[in-house]
Amino acid sequence: MIAIYSEILSPRLDYIIDFFFRSKDLDVEVFNDVEGFKVSGLKKINYSANKMADVHNILPSGVLFESDIDNNLKLEKRGENLYLRDVSDPFSVAFYLLSRYEEYQPHTKDAHGRFGAQQSQQKQLDILYRPIVDELVKETWASLGISFDSELAKFDCVPSFDIDVAWAYKGRPVWRTAGGFFKGDIGSRLKVILKRKKDPYDTYSEIVNISTQVDRIICFTLLSDWGKYDKNIHWENNEYQSLIRGLNANGGMGIHPGYESHLQPDKLEIEIDRLAQIVGHEVTKSRFHFLRFELPKSYEILLEKGIIKDYSMGYADDVGFRAGTSIPFYFFNLNKNEKTNLLVFPFAYMDSAFKDNLKKTPEEAKTMVDEMMKLVANVGGLFMCIWHNSSITDDGEWLGWKGVLNYTVKRKNELK
Repeated sequence: MIAIYSEILSPRLDYIIDFFFRSKDLDVEVFNDVEGFKVSGLKKINYSANKMADVHNILPSGVLFESDIDNNLKLEKRGENLYLRDVSDPFSVAFYLLSRYEEYQPHTKDAHGRFGAQQSQQKQLDILYRPIVDELVKETWASLGISFDSELAKFDCVPSFDIDVAWAYKGRPVWRTAGGFFKGDIGSRLKVILKRKKDPYDTYSEIVNISTQVDRIICFTLLSDWGKYDKNIHWENNEYQSLIRGLNANGGMGIHPGYESHLQPDKLEIEIDRLAQIVGHEVTKSRFHFLRFELPKSYEILLEKGIIKDYSMGYADDVGFRAGTSIPFYFFNLNKNEKTNLLVFPFAYMDSAFKDNLKKTPEEAKTMVDEMMKLVANVGGLFMCIWHNSSITDDGEWLGWKGVLNYTVKRKNELK
């Protein structure tokens, strides 16, 4: 058992103790009286300003004892250590990153209303590509003399797929098909419509093949109404519904809320109901389209609509670990100063971030995947990545990129 002493008990401290220890099957007892602390526990952490002998001392920054949001709170890096308020407090640093504290502070949004990677203090401190919170957990266990081997054995990789546009040419109403002939590539479009050629976005056999090489995959499908950024097949299309049911059977299907749905509960509810009707069971998983969400409101809406797992925690314009972790964690609502039951699954990279934003070649992307995956394996994390059915065509602008997905799966099996 681990005994932790703190003069002040708080929801934030309890949340971090859960992440560092209880969620990893370690028993913890927290004390706010010194005498009880001194006689209890085999491993001891003193989380107070008063140093004690023969225990692991952590000087608190004070962040975990507060209930408000400090708009001036910033991370600092000195050597290899991270600081808040000139204090090297791993509990506070982990909380700052896991709670996405900086996203509640004043910041500039990108063209799609998102908190972008360039706003991230991890990016500015050159630690975005590291699961820094997981490293802090591992270091804390080492300071207590606790083996981390059981956690290292949990390392895994889960590829995920967003179905933004199920088919390039198939399944479209007559008016959209007619309009498509004016966009060029008439021959290919006609052959697909006449069933003489496979639709270029029909990569579902490749997705199923990937599912046989890993423990699990997960897919997310867009079922919103037609719009500027929502261009999927109509949700009532029979062939599309059959596709959704097939992918659901192969790894699970979550909702991919439309471009406007992240702040509109009524729209989100309609989309969730559509998916539930298609797959025949309750929908509990979600990833926002365009990774467009706003904390805490978007997550509050998910919880209101019965979603208990979210897979949006990452960036569209860069790769790395937005919340500083590769391990699923519960959303802490800073506005309410409370832990929720929404389990957040962070991802390490999205296909388009490499190609379109970082301007990497497939070979350069493989190098970055290798570096990040080794770091995740070193902390026993979950390496998630996002692909699209349209990005594994291995053709046109995506020529060579399916090899990055295959490399990700291969490296996982080599490191496991």
